[in-house]
Amino acid sequence: MELDAATRAANVSRAFRAEARAVAGRRVLLVDDVLTTGATAAACSEALLEAGARAVHVLVLARRA
Repeated sequence: MELDAATRAANVSRAFRAEARAVAGRRVLLVDDVLTTGATAAACSEALLEAGARAVHVLVLARRA
C-alpha cells in the first residue's frame, strides 16, 4: 500500500527524538537509503535541529521516481 506525502508526513511527525548532548552545536550528516517523499528525512532533521544541531545535511543513496 502506497501512502501519499501528507500521510507519510503525519506518520513520522514527532516520531524521532535526539539528545542535545549528542548533537548540540554539531553539523550532522543524516544518511537515508531511499528517499520517497522526504517525510522521514524531514522529521529526523527537525528533531536534530530542535536538539541543537547547528546544521543537518542529508545524503540519499537512491530516490524513488
